[in-house]
Amino acid sequence: MNFKTAININSQLKSIYQMLNIKTSMGRDMLFNSEFICDENSLNKTYQLIESCQNFLDKQSSKDIHNLECVLYDIHNITNSIMMIDNNKVLDDVGLFEVKAFCLNCKKLKFILRDLIDKEFVLDDFQEIITLLDPEGLEVKQFYVYSLYNKELSEKRKIFEQYKLNDNPDTDKIYNELMEIENNVREMLCKKIKPFKDKILKAINTVALLDVSIAKGELNKLLNLTKPTINKSLSISYTKVFNPIVKQALNKNGKDFQAIDINLDSTTSLITGANMAGKTVILKTLALCQYMIQFGFFVPCEKCCVCLVNEVLTSIGDNQNENEGLSSFASEILNLNDIVKKVKTKQTYLVLVDELARTTNPIEGVRLLNGFIKTLSMGCSLNVITTHYSDIKVKCRRLRVKGFNKENISCTIDIKNLSDYIDYSLIEDTTNTTPNEALNLCKILGIDSCWLNNCN
Repeated sequence: MNFKTAININSQLKSIYQMLNIKTSMGRDMLFNSEFICDENSLNKTYQLIESCQNFLDKQSSKDIHNLECVLYDIHNITNSIMMIDNNKVLDDVGLFEVKAFCLNCKKLKFILRDLIDKEFVLDDFQEIITLLDPEGLEVKQFYVYSLYNKELSEKRKIFEQYKLNDNPDTDKIYNELMEIENNVREMLCKKIKPFKDKILKAINTVALLDVSIAKGELNKLLNLTKPTINKSLSISYTKVFNPIVKQALNKNGKDFQAIDINLDSTTSLITGANMAGKTVILKTLALCQYMIQFGFFVPCEKCCVCLVNEVLTSIGDNQNENEGLSSFASEILNLNDIVKKVKTKQTYLVLVDELARTTNPIEGVRLLNGFIKTLSMGCSLNVITTHYSDIKVKCRRLRVKGFNKENISCTIDIKNLSDYIDYSLIEDTTNTTPNEALNLCKILGIDSCWLNNCN
């Protein structure tokens, strides 16, 4: 799976992408085409490049950083032009201008990055191409077929202008001769640029890698992200993990997000908790963090130790598609069946399921949940399931969102401040029951008393 596919699957990852300050089209292409990283060495190399950029930028003045950004914004992807040259096609003046501008920008970038010693960001010297496309030596970003390229050009141009002014019948003839000379010059220039194809393509890749690495480093500061530690065992551990998307939304309304600790191992974790206790947010946070890690981002937590998985498999409501004519139950079950098939292949997955079989009757729902957990134990995946069902018979680790805190109420509770009195932390639960908070929450929300009285 590449990043472009992933942001279409996970809306929160798409929100993270939209926060990135990618400055070049090649950087955006590189990010979109980047693959879900399952190799620890590749991931550590990605993190190393991000840290190199962060350390470099920390030492630069605001003016130097501004100059770097301006150069990156001005760099365009000339891959198509270079491939045309490689296929023995002749570029027009616009194409040659783009090549010249790219090489001039690389020269500026090379100077700006002179203290960034990581070899992945070293740019080749394109002075030979600059000199070729800039015979006047002015190094300005413009291009035309200079008269210096051919002795006949200057004289032919003068004759053409005179003929044109005097409506000379040979004007078209001179014009055609002039165009032929100019085309010959362009052909000559393209032939001389062709041997630099590999170096230019490498430079395009280097600029893209630099752009993405800087953007990820900037995101680290913006969201207070942390470099993860990669764990070889089948386990995940987060300290003070938070959801940056939900946190930003809460902060805009003057509220804080409660970061929590989460520890997972090979035993399926079953999370219970009252309505509005944040169970779904926990699952979405775990999915987002795993995607961020394996696409080479740092993560929103104080610290973490995480294993790499082959894929994140979810049933959190986001993937249901009743538009295909399926009921919500059928859509959910078919999605869960696909998860089961993958887990049975014995590859490593992170499985996140919200309220399994919530749309069917409780008796069959419990049976489906028991069977699903038992089937997952046949694989080697990390599994987290939320539920409101009690009487779960199979082996699993039971966790509960601490929930509504009735002891520290200092004012009237309503929908606007209800979240202030919920403790979202996870605790071990040795019981086989689920919290009964629904009716209490209905009262807090001001639901019609007649309805609530008739619930007895």
